[in-house]
Amino acid sequence: MEIYAYWLDGDHLRLSGWVPQDESLSVMLKIQAMLGHTVVLSDIQLIDSPVVQTLFASEDFRAFVRGCPGFLRCTTGAPAGSDPFTLVTTGLHRALEPGWLSSSFDSPEPLTRLSQAVLERGDANPGPLFARGTELGRRYEEGGATRHRLQAVAWTLHHFSREAGVPLGTSAVARPSSYCDVLREVAELPGLPSRDYAPVARTLQYLETHLGEADRHRRSLLIAHLDATDPPHRAAMRNTATQAWNAAVQRTLGTDGASPRSLPEAADVGLYLGRPTDALFESAGPVPAPSAGHGLTSADLAAVGTLGWQDIGKIHQDDAVAHRRDGFQQALRVGDAAAADDALAALLRTVKGRLPAGGAGPRQLLWAAAEAGLGLAGSGLALGAGEAVGMAAPALAFGLAAERLLRGGRRRSHIVNTLMKAGRGGAWVRRGGA
Repeated sequence: MEIYAYWLDGDHLRLSGWVPQDESLSVMLKIQAMLGHTVVLSDIQLIDSPVVQTLFASEDFRAFVRGCPGFLRCTTGAPAGSDPFTLVTTGLHRALEPGWLSSSFDSPEPLTRLSQAVLERGDANPGPLFARGTELGRRYEEGGATRHRLQAVAWTLHHFSREAGVPLGTSAVARPSSYCDVLREVAELPGLPSRDYAPVARTLQYLETHLGEADRHRRSLLIAHLDATDPPHRAAMRNTATQAWNAAVQRTLGTDGASPRSLPEAADVGLYLGRPTDALFESAGPVPAPSAGHGLTSADLAAVGTLGWQDIGKIHQDDAVAHRRDGFQQALRVGDAAAADDALAALLRTVKGRLPAGGAGPRQLLWAAAEAGLGLAGSGLALGAGEAVGMAAPALAFGLAAERLLRGGRRRSHIVNTLMKAGRGGAWVRRGGA
């Protein structure tokens, strides 16, 4: 399954308070890899996501993605048939647009200079870009934090444009929807809970009052206007717009599902659109003991966090794990909840046998099975972290959900409320019919 992760968006990371010391997102990506999901990156995530920069700054991770090239996919709005370099550098052209704001740097200047250098050279190899005597080499001193992160961006672009076997694609959407389009669609849904309707309605009203129709597709213009006017509910409007912006990107990329992480005070619009195949929520408190059945203890999951990326690669390429993973992914593709649940249990038991012993430590990660009822298939897996262990990790749920679960029917709000309540509690539980 291909998943678009809202939480890799640079602005989403900044608004959620993520810091480089928080390794929880890296842990979640490791789990994604072992379960066989493909994480789809947009053109802007390639260059302006602090998490992606942190990953590609590590040779351990670069070696992993060279060995497992199907784990990350890049999809952009380049014309069909574009060569790899043109395809992966579309974000650099966007970074050169007037008024563009960087989410990972204090100002857009570093990425602007890198964009100019890469496009002029026609190559993103960090060595030549930052060689002694080049503009980037002179401006950003060796060993400096800014240079380190810019080199990570260059490594990312170099990987996707030069490594063999890396999956690339162009969006098939002729007219991509904007975040404003998404907000309008969600506002018109029947039975939308008031806690989500209020921030959506306020954001739409602000857009229609302060920005012209031609400017409502650019998130950076809304952010600049909010910063200048500092209106009431500013955080809720900005966070809701960010959720809607990522929902629009998800549609443009055409992924199988998404991972819509909650933001403070925001409407979780991603839960009402498409399939939240990998729904991600903040953990509100200590996580209850996991349900029996999958055979992974908190110590096993803690061990995942201690593994390096090349260790994850060895597990990923293990024949027995690959066989079980293929069965799980096949069940997901056809929407067979019962088969997916059985395949997932078998996959996790196999993965457990490849984990190092003695993984118990500060990361107490817990698994639980999940099933949403109301006559619609919905099984999944949740990962949570309790406050007692001082970890800033969210609860993570891999679930099957029929598209109509979040698209149609007056009972949608009940279903979403159930998912949100379960997710924010730290784990999902078995549920029967309503």
